Amino acid sequence: MKKVLFSLAFAVMLFSSCGSDENVPVTSKTGDLVAEVTFDGLTAKAASSTAIPVTKWSNVNKIQLFLYNSTSGAVAFSDIIDPSASTTKIFKWTNVPQGTYELAIVANINSAVGEDNVATSLDGGTSWTKFDAYNVITKALNTDLFIDLKKSALPAGHTFTGKNPYAPASEIFTAYASNVKIEEGKTTDLSGTASALKLKREISLMRIRVDKTNKTDAPALSSVDFANAKNFLAVENMPVGLGLKVGTFAGGIYSTASDASRIMIASEGVNTYNTADPASTSYNPTVIIDAKFTLWKDIQILPNATRAEAKAPSADADAARRYFVILSGWAPAGYEYADGTVATVAQPVYWAGSIKGVFSPNVIREVNMTIKSKGYPEIPNPEKEGTLIIEVGTPEDWNSNIETENIDV
Repeated sequence: MKKVLFSLAFAVMLFSSCGSDENVPVTSKTGDLVAEVTFDGLTAKAASSTAIPVTKWSNVNKIQLFLYNSTSGAVAFSDIIDPSASTTKIFKWTNVPQGTYELAIVANINSAVGEDNVATSLDGGTSWTKFDAYNVITKALNTDLFIDLKKSALPAGHTFTGKNPYAPASEIFTAYASNVKIEEGKTTDLSGTASALKLKREISLMRIRVDKTNKTDAPALSSVDFANAKNFLAVENMPVGLGLKVGTFAGGIYSTASDASRIMIASEGVNTYNTADPASTSYNPTVIIDAKFTLWKDIQILPNATRAEAKAPSADADAARRYFVILSGWAPAGYEYADGTVATVAQPVYWAGSIKGVFSPNVIREVNMTIKSKGYPEIPNPEKEGTLIIEVGTPEDWNSNIETENIDV
């Protein structure tokens, strides 16, 4: 199977500043807590495409606050914040249990139907339950309280073997504070420039750009329908779960191996691929397509390296964690595939390839996919790949010993 080559580039997001008064249940000795929530700002990097999604408060649906034990992760206090209810983004709680805690706020983990693309569990992933301000109390983060991708459905009209489908990741943000001391009758203030809690994006963005122009070995790509209702774009080999900072664990994906059976259905249908640059209301700048790469899709995805690995955004992911991308189009009757078979009716055509680069939190990795083969009638399976280096020397001279044969005729 011919492989698709991927070009890498990355860029990251924006900033803004921003936080209402909300009450929670009373315990014996309590103090006050004030927290201001803002976005963390990072400098954008150059890329082949320049478009960066705009980060604004409309990106944030709800925020959950956790105060928890620094060692066990057991939650002592929690609440749900609606950022749209406050213009200042400063929030106050007057009945916080006395004690010294770690603090985490997590945005966009509402697992209710029609809300965020996450699954949440109170029992480590055995069963799935929406978090609220009360059912998480005494539960341990990352042990009892578990956050994962939301299950989805496989696209109809395609044959998958042993795959479990998931939806694209929710745009999860987190912020942390350590040694937050709550004292009876006193107010602990985490507002102001120095103390405000800065939301940092926990997910990565995979930007797929596709060159579908006819090639020498793929002369009929122009006959493939990339706007068919049965098309899809998917990514395999998903990490399992996203954790919060507890003890020596710095948050992010766990060290648990990525699962090759987990497939993210990034998009499907007539709008599987975008064919025009995005609107300025949602991106700034807005340039993604060019004369060569005319199809694109941005996919919110989990990072595929742990924080403990300390991989640079420009590094390669470990081989066992590399993402595998599948593109589909709709081939007409008579279309010849790369394996020599010919479509007798209009039917799917597939291309696939592995992305070697690492996906890091809050980083856009641009993946330029140049279709060079005719594609395949069945969904390709990932292949284990290694690196081969050869050096080709100067062509060998003619042997100076000339062989002689005499013939009398």
